[in-house]
Amino acid sequence: MIDQQKAAQELFGLSKNYWTSMINMMSDIQDQNLKVWNNLLEQGLVAQNESKRMLQEWMNRAKSSREEFTRAMEENWKKAEAALSAGQKSNK
Repeated sequence: MIDQQKAAQELFGLSKNYWTSMINMMSDIQDQNLKVWNNLLEQGLVAQNESKRMLQEWMNRAKSSREEFTRAMEENWKKAEAALSAGQKSNK
């Protein structure tokens, strides 16, 4: 018979690994886009003065939001993992 706690832990592990891979890929893409935009802004090919400042602020907020979301999710993964571990200990 299948151990439900072990199955839940394996499913949790797979979900966490999937999420980690996805967020890393999205972070890499965003970082590359930021580099391209920064190069374009530095060369003056996209915007001047006020528009340049607005684009820079937008890029900084996007990166900051991504980092904040990632920290919150990592904290929640830790809490879920602790709850799963606590459930396994209480079943023994």
